[in-house]
Amino acid sequence: MESEDRKELETLLDIVINQIPSYTNMVHSANWDVNSDDCIFGMVYHSFVAKSTEYLKNKLTDTEQATNAESTFEMMDSISEVFNNRLADIKQAIVSAANT
Repeated sequence: MESEDRKELETLLDIVINQIPSYTNMVHSANWDVNSDDCIFGMVYHSFVAKSTEYLKNKLTDTEQATNAESTFEMMDSISEVFNNRLADIKQAIVSAANT
């Protein structure tokens, strides 16, 4: 993955992390009988994967590269790597949002 793409994925993750207070408010106001931290983490993961996949698919289309199983696996590996590298930041943001 190019450094430009990595920076874009990191930016997308920052955007999703900044949504954690909204996710927290939504989960708490809904009075769901769920572990709110796990639910919010799932929302962050889902949103990031959706945004990142869209970005990377559009990039493949723009550069006229074929989408095949190999490129899809590489794309998902890149998304997972960026997400996993920021797990501590995500957890901290969830805890901080819950304490406000």
